[in-house]
Amino acid sequence: MTMPELYLSKPGIHVPDTRYDNAAIIDLVKQNYKGNKLAWTAIEAATKKILSKCNTQVRYLDFNPESRVAAYAAKAAANCLERNSTALDDVDLVIFGGVAREYFEPATAMEVCANLGITQTHAFDVTSACVGHLEAVQVACAYLNMHDDYETALVCTAELSREFLSFDIQTLTDLQYKAAGLTIGNAAACFLVSKNPWSNGCVRVVSTDTHSLPNHWSLCQVPIHGTFSSSSTELMKLHKYIAPRLMEVLKKLGWDPNEVAHYLFHQPSEFMTRKVLSKIGAELDRGVYTHHLYGNNASATIGVVFDYLLSQREPQKDEKLMLGSAASGFTMATVAGIWV
Repeated sequence: MTMPELYLSKPGIHVPDTRYDNAAIIDLVKQNYKGNKLAWTAIEAATKKILSKCNTQVRYLDFNPESRVAAYAAKAAANCLERNSTALDDVDLVIFGGVAREYFEPATAMEVCANLGITQTHAFDVTSACVGHLEAVQVACAYLNMHDDYETALVCTAELSREFLSFDIQTLTDLQYKAAGLTIGNAAACFLVSKNPWSNGCVRVVSTDTHSLPNHWSLCQVPIHGTFSSSSTELMKLHKYIAPRLMEVLKKLGWDPNEVAHYLFHQPSEFMTRKVLSKIGAELDRGVYTHHLYGNNASATIGVVFDYLLSQREPQKDEKLMLGSAASGFTMATVAGIWV
């Protein structure tokens, strides 16, 4: 299907003030450890090895129980609106696409709107693990295509892990299921999707794609009354499905992998991002890497990666960009575009 003329703005982001390096995270695990010194030495060594392989160095976390997901999302949204010289009155639709939330109902998007000062709008949530923000962008594209009177959508996300992260690691088996949580960092991000381009630069969306393999739903979970756990070894094996799907998307677009100037990918680890690019035959320096700076920001990652790219260099006119994420479920999502 031919994409309608739609544009993705520069992102707005917000991260916590408190920085945690690997030593600080290991110290949190040590504070919760109840076993003997010999066993701790093995756990500590294994943790350091995992963080080193992922190239995890720093992440930002907010453990304040008074902090709210919607407040973080609203700060990223305000940053996005200002960055793209867009007024609240121009927003016709608000979608929240994060994992984290304070409640089952109402939609977190409602609280985001209230924080921003939007009193009347169409607002709702989309949830799909780490691909939630890209999925919400795709939903926004669909709504703008369906409604002639909708011009601009605000698509935001925020991830505050708080009590859903567990540092209670007593054995190497515990570490196997909780290690991925030690790489997580909190962040919020926002994009605007519009029928009209922004004069300061934006992405013309040419393709969106989502693909799920539901049989693997149990490998990574955050239970309602529990903490994050991931069968990391089994989950990472699923990367074998990412490159072939990405090649299908590129083939449909008629793009060679090295025609894409910037791959803005989810960052479960730098190693995994590089491996996917290698498998599709793309030059590794076309990837944008932020895992060492922010950790794994779940659904907020794409906004954080895009913001980092813009802090380093402005894309050139007609450069091709590929935004992509994979998530528990198992789901893969991409948004492809051209810089205008």
